[in-house]
Amino acid sequence: MKKIFTLIALQSVFFSCAQTYPLNTYSDVPNDAYIKDINNELVPYVGTWNGTWNNKTLSVQFKRIKKYQNYDNNNPYYQDVLIGKFKVSDSSENILFDNTNLPDNDTKIDGLRFITQPNIRYKLYYFDNDICGMSGDIYINLINGSSSQLNWKFVDTTDIITSDCPYNNTNPFPQPLPANIMLIKQ
Repeated sequence: MKKIFTLIALQSVFFSCAQTYPLNTYSDVPNDAYIKDINNELVPYVGTWNGTWNNKTLSVQFKRIKKYQNYDNNNPYYQDVLIGKFKVSDSSENILFDNTNLPDNDTKIDGLRFITQPNIRYKLYYFDNDICGMSGDIYINLINGSSSQLNWKFVDTTDIITSDCPYNNTNPFPQPLPANIMLIKQ
């Protein structure tokens, strides 16, 4: 009887442990699984990156975190992702945008996954309630395998600017992020 109880206890522990999958897993995973950066593919992106565009300076801090994902309220899992916090200043060093003090679970830039076509890029999602729900996709990739230069592409996907938006009649509309920029690791 003691052996049966021990066997049942061991099976319970075995089946209750979350299964771990590599970062490039794009199929459904069991509840509470962990899509982990086993090969440290996100590590080269971690750190502070700076670049300039239109007389503005962008400073982005990327950090790898383990995030709880539950998109469809049906299949929760954990995933290693990059998050981004950024600050934009003008040529006089006046701060135009700054969300570097936001908690990690409330950032405006959240990582999604690696995209492999036409080249390897990491896709992130940007959403900014402070700028009337501005949203977009960000694609980053290391330039020529370098760990010190990063190519950044931002695609604005904002659909609707409502009349209650304080920037509705502002021309030009605030642009907190550049469309294309090369960033240098600090």
